[in-house]
Amino acid sequence: MNKYKILVLVFFFLSCGNDRNRDKHSSTVMICKNLFVETYLIFGSGAYGGDRVSDYLTDSTNFRIYIGTYDNGHEAYSYGCKGDSIYIYKITGRQENKNKIVSTTAYSFSELKKKKVFD
Repeated sequence: MNKYKILVLVFFFLSCGNDRNRDKHSSTVMICKNLFVETYLIFGSGAYGGDRVSDYLTDSTNFRIYIGTYDNGHEAYSYGCKGDSIYIYKITGRQENKNKIVSTTAYSFSELKKKKVFD
């Protein structure tokens, strides 16, 4: 019965978190010139697995957009820049070393700057 109590408790903690909470800044990484990814901790699993984190894409002045939330033990986002385009790849299967791209999204850097969206 203890096994089920632990599963219910883990589900409770994961379901109650706000995926867009920016209280616990984890890191900021430059992915292109004047373009950064900010990562925020949503739920830390500690020794029991990967953490639940959220990524935001920003130039620190004109926009900050929410990219998504993921379990960093099994998933990740990868970023690439080419000209005015920013490519975001969602990757799954990190622990199994499969690193399968399951989705790709593209943004125009100039359009993001024009829209001035701050998520």
